[in-house]
Amino acid sequence: MNHYRSSQILSALGLLGIFLLPGQALARTPAASTPAPVAGMPAIPANSPLYVVDVQKGVTPAQIKMGIETAAEGENMNLVGTLDIQQGLQQRGIKSNTPYVIYEVCNLVLGAKILQSMPEFGAFAPCKIVMYEQGGKLKLLTYLPTYALKYFPKNPAAQKVAQELDRQIITIMKQAASGGL
Repeated sequence: MNHYRSSQILSALGLLGIFLLPGQALARTPAASTPAPVAGMPAIPANSPLYVVDVQKGVTPAQIKMGIETAAEGENMNLVGTLDIQQGLQQRGIKSNTPYVIYEVCNLVLGAKILQSMPEFGAFAPCKIVMYEQGGKLKLLTYLPTYALKYFPKNPAAQKVAQELDRQIITIMKQAASGGL
């Protein structure tokens, strides 16, 4: 694995909280939420950029991957990258028994619409869906594009596109969390 990939792994580990102590959860503060744009999915927290979904019991990492691939295709998104943190650590001789995979998905048409009016949004691209284990249970996590827009001046066109990206990502997460069904 090259230096660039090593930097990606270490950045992902630090940014996404993999250095938490065993059993420690990501901090969450109770606050208002909005309904998810996909039926049957958890509400979107108003004060957090992170959207977390529990994977159904018995669903394997392989099924999650297949669910992400097929659902992304169904939502006109491409799976443009996969970063397997556990595998990267093991290749460096670091023992890791905890699955942690970052899937990068992109809808080029929608992404281009945001980037045309707001090139800085590229810092949040491509969209990511993270599979990890916490407390013996698999979870899926993403950073919602609509939350990222909070850092930029109001842009109604970009907001509309980000809402559609949120819906697509949550749809993909729903299918993956259920084992691709």
